[in-house]
Amino acid sequence: MSLDPALIARNSEIITRFVVGDLEYVLLIVSMLMTRIIMLRAVAVSSGVAGATYSFVWLSDPIGTFWEVTFTLVNVGQIALMTYRNKSVQFTPDEEVFYKQIVPGLERYQVRRLLRIGLWLDAGPGTQLTRQGEIVSHLIFLRAGQVRVLVDDRTVGSCAEGSLIGEISIRTGEPATATTVADTPIRYLALDRKGLDKLTRSDSEVAHAIDLGNRQNLENKLVRMNQAAVQSL
Repeated sequence: MSLDPALIARNSEIITRFVVGDLEYVLLIVSMLMTRIIMLRAVAVSSGVAGATYSFVWLSDPIGTFWEVTFTLVNVGQIALMTYRNKSVQFTPDEEVFYKQIVPGLERYQVRRLLRIGLWLDAGPGTQLTRQGEIVSHLIFLRAGQVRVLVDDRTVGSCAEGSLIGEISIRTGEPATATTVADTPIRYLALDRKGLDKLTRSDSEVAHAIDLGNRQNLENKLVRMNQAAVQSL
């Protein structure tokens, strides 16, 4: 029994049309799952190309094709702009560590905006970074050194390199729940509370990245506390 070539061609055409037509929406949904904006736009470009192809080849719809092409070009332009901005940003070794450990989901130019509200500082043992019961003035990223955590003047833990300090107070607006004091010489980034609040209100992506960094930092602290508790048994 031989197959009709015309039937095969027709079925192939239907399948191809179905795949390309659905691909536009599948890619659009996938783009919404991207955590980095540049990846979101890259997938959106693919969605636009699929949509433009479907509108032009199968629907013969000039209006649909025009808007799909416009959508694609806008995203291509945004990718080009972000790539240019990222290439113009250079980080110091300390800034690179902060970027990778705390806000890896941001583009480099967005991290530069965040770093502008901060100040890198060095301090010696005994330096107090936060005081229990007082509002925290800065979100602190500990680049190097060791910091002791005290509640009611009793040591309850410590913060090591890569930790955030004051993140709970910064997030809730409540006074610090603990006092933190440097045990060793330390180097840290102090992000101004008011500047951070202003920036996160104006840029939802930065706000989301800071929130994720805070959550990850808290999880790491809990893991270290549990490990310390097990070792002390």
